[in-house]
Amino acid sequence: MIAIFLKTLGPILLPVSVVVVAGLTGLTFYMWPTTFPDHTLRIIPEIIAELRSLQAERKFSPDPAHFYPGAPNEAQRLSAQVAVDMVIQSLLIQLPLNPHRSMGLDSFKAMLANFSTQESEERDRVLIYLERTMEIMGAQESSERPNVWRFGFPYGWIFGHK
Repeated sequence: MIAIFLKTLGPILLPVSVVVVAGLTGLTFYMWPTTFPDHTLRIIPEIIAELRSLQAERKFSPDPAHFYPGAPNEAQRLSAQVAVDMVIQSLLIQLPLNPHRSMGLDSFKAMLANFSTQESEERDRVLIYLERTMEIMGAQESSERPNVWRFGFPYGWIFGHK
């Protein structure tokens, strides 16, 4: 009986198991493509100004309107802010030279791979700032990279979210 069960479900269970293990270990994030689909961004002075404005904001401070209590301490707040600001600085330099969605996602991927906090609120807040950055850049969507980084899986594809 077990042999029949394994022969029947084995071909289904193995790929599902591989996907689950890849998601839980973070391997999916490193393998997730940034270049597909790609498109050219229209980078004009107003976009550069908006990115500079976002970079100048104080980040990870309490935001009662969004039920965000702020980073647990100033060192963590500053560390998270520096990570986001460095991505924006990279974009300010690279976007005029290479105005492609994939260049922005590559910058995000590098930052997210090194973002070390285990605090879920700060991880969620980083994604909010990256989403705002993408909106400013005019990149239509992120190909689920934030969900793959945060949760290990492209939940937007499953639940129909962006």
